[in-house]
Amino acid sequence: MGSIYVSFIVKSVPLCTEDTDFLEKSFQSSYKPVIKYLYNHPAFPISFAFSGPQIQYFKKRKNELITILRELVDRKQVEILGGGYNEPLLPLLNSVDRNGQIDLLTSEIRQTFGKRPRGMTLFQDCWDSSLVNNIHTCGIEYVILSSSLLPESKRTFLPIFMSDLGKNVDIFPYYNDLLPNKDMLAEEFIYNIEKAVFKAEKKDTHIQMDADRIVTITLTPEQACRLNEEKWFEKLVKFIEDNNQGRVKLTTLNSFRTNGVKFKLTSYIPVGISDEISSLTQMAGNESRNKFPCTIYDFLYTYKASQKLYNRMMYISLLVNQYKKDKMRKKSAREKLWQAQNGMSLLCTSSIPVNNSLYRLQAYKYLNEAEKMLRGDGSFEESVTCFDYDNDGIDEYVCRMEQYFAYISLAGGSVPELDIIKNSCNYADNLRRKFVFDGFEDAYDRGLFIDHLFTESQLELYIRGEPAGDGVFSRIQYSQLKYSQQHHEVKLCARAVWKPTGQTVYLRKKYIINSTGMYVQYIIKNESDKPLNAKFAVESNICDLNFLTEKKPGFNIEALDNGEVVTIDSQKSTQDLNKKGKLKNVHIVRLSDKPNGISFVFEPNEKSSFCFNPVKINRPGFQSSEIGMVNLTYASTLFWDINIDAGRETEKSINFTIIPVKKIKR
Repeated sequence: MGSIYVSFIVKSVPLCTEDTDFLEKSFQSSYKPVIKYLYNHPAFPISFAFSGPQIQYFKKRKNELITILRELVDRKQVEILGGGYNEPLLPLLNSVDRNGQIDLLTSEIRQTFGKRPRGMTLFQDCWDSSLVNNIHTCGIEYVILSSSLLPESKRTFLPIFMSDLGKNVDIFPYYNDLLPNKDMLAEEFIYNIEKAVFKAEKKDTHIQMDADRIVTITLTPEQACRLNEEKWFEKLVKFIEDNNQGRVKLTTLNSFRTNGVKFKLTSYIPVGISDEISSLTQMAGNESRNKFPCTIYDFLYTYKASQKLYNRMMYISLLVNQYKKDKMRKKSAREKLWQAQNGMSLLCTSSIPVNNSLYRLQAYKYLNEAEKMLRGDGSFEESVTCFDYDNDGIDEYVCRMEQYFAYISLAGGSVPELDIIKNSCNYADNLRRKFVFDGFEDAYDRGLFIDHLFTESQLELYIRGEPAGDGVFSRIQYSQLKYSQQHHEVKLCARAVWKPTGQTVYLRKKYIINSTGMYVQYIIKNESDKPLNAKFAVESNICDLNFLTEKKPGFNIEALDNGEVVTIDSQKSTQDLNKKGKLKNVHIVRLSDKPNGISFVFEPNEKSSFCFNPVKINRPGFQSSEIGMVNLTYASTLFWDINIDAGRETEKSINFTIIPVKKIKR
C-alpha cells in the first residue's frame, strides 16, 4: 500500500472592508505565533491562503512577516495558495472579472513571495464547472474544494481530475470531518486518518491498488493558533518521526504533486457551495437536507437583499466592460467593481454577524463610485430604460439620473433601490422583519412608494408598527399602461378586490422621473356599485446608513403640519402624536441624513396625514444564537381618507425630491 500524506491549509481571514484593527488583531493573535513556530520547526510543512487586501496590509504594516514567509517559501516548507484577489464568489462573475481577480492575486503573490501559486482556494467553496476554463486560462493547476461537493464514491483521498470543454484541472478535496482539535492526541488523529483511508481502500476497484493517498485539512487562523498554543503540531511531528515505519507523512499539496501522483480519479463536479451556506439556505427556506447540493443561486433567491446587491454588481460590470472611451477611467472603475465583488458583501445576510451588514453598504459604495467614475468623462446622459434588470423574467424601469440611480419594479409598483451618486450609498437597502427575531412578520418587501389600502382599525395597527392586513396593493403585481423613454414617464395600473368589503378598486400610478427626484401620481377608482370608504397610504422606507457607526441617530425628521414645523424623534414612533390629533394636515416631510449631506423631501399635492416608524431588524450571529440589530429603516407614510362614490375616482400625488444639505461632523 502507498503512503498517506497529510496537508494542512490555513484559510484566509474573511474581510470586506479594509479594517486595519481587525487585521492587526488577526496578525497578533493568530499569524504571528503560528509563523514563529514554523520558522523554528522546519519539519512541519503547511500552506496559507491570503486575500489581496491581507497581503497589502502585511506589506505595509508587517514587513517582517513577509520576510519570514518568503524564506519559508524558499525552503519549500510553506506554500502560498492563490484565488480571487478580493475573495469573490467566482461563479457569479463574468468571465473577464473571474480571470482578472485570479490573475491579480497571482501577480501579487509572485511579487511578494517570489513564487507564483500553483493551486487556489474558493471563497466558501463556491464552485461551478464553468470555472475550469478560467482556472486553466489563468495558469492555476489545482483547486482545493470541500469533499461534501463530491459524490460519496469519489471521497477516497485521491486527487480528482476534472475536464470541461477541453480544459482540465486537478481538485484536492479537503476532509474536515477529520479536523483535529486541541484536546485530541496526535496518535488519535493519525489513527482516525488511517482508519478512514483503510475503509476507502477496501472499496477500491482501481487497477492501481498502492496509490498514495492525500488527506487535506483546512484550518482557520484561530484554529491553527489554538493547536499551536497546545503544542499539538510539535506532538504530531514527534509522533510521526517516532513511527517512521508508519504510512503517514506531512507535505504541502504542491510537493505532493511534484513528487509524482500515481493515480487520479476522474469526476465531474457540476455545482455547489459550502455546507455552512447550504444549511443557511435550507433553514431559511424551511427545507430538510436533500440529496441535491445547494448553490449560490439558491442562496441569492432566498436572501433578497443579497440578490439586489448582486443585480447591481452585474449592471455595473456591464457598464464597465462596455465602456471604451478612457482606459484609465475604465481601469479605476474596474478596481472599484472588483472591491465590491467580495463574497462577504453578498453573504452578509440576515444570519451573519451584526457588523457585517456594513459590508453590503460598503459594496454599494464601491459600485456607485465605479459608476461615478464612468460618468465623469462628460458624456453621461440621463435615461429611463426598460429591461429585465433583476433577472426575474419581468422588465423593470431603470432610472439613471444626474443625482441618483433607481429602478421601478412591477412587484408592488415600488422603487426597491435608490443609490445616491453624490455620497455613494443605497438608501433602499431594506430587510423584511421576521417574527422569530423581530416579533412581527412583514408580508411585503420594503422600498419607496409602496401603496396600501386600509380600514380604520388596520391603520391603527399600522401606525403602531404592526402588520395590518395585506395592504392590497403592496403585494400585487402591477401592469404597464404606458412607458415613454423620451419623456421619462412610466404609467402602471393594478386592479384588486379589497377584502374587508369585497369592493373592486382600480389604481393607476404614474411616475415622472427627473434629475432630482420623482413625481408620483395616483388615480384611485371605485369600480364597485357602492361607496368606497378607506385609508389610502403611501409608504417610503429610507435606510439609516449610520446606525452601526454613529452613537447618535443619523437622521433628522421634520414635518410641516398646519404651518408649524414638527421635529420628530427618529428613534420613536409618531403613535402618540397621531393619537393626539397631530400630523393630520401635513404639507411637507423632510428626512435629512446630515452626516452624509443628503435630504429627502416628500410633498403631497394636498394636505395629508403622516405617520413615522423606525423599523429595527434583528438577527442572530453567524455561529451564535445572540440576537443583534442588523438594519434600521425609517418608514415614512403619507395617508388620506378616501370616500369615493360608485364608479368615480380620486387623485393624489407626491413630489419626491433629493436635496444636498450641509454635512454635520460628529
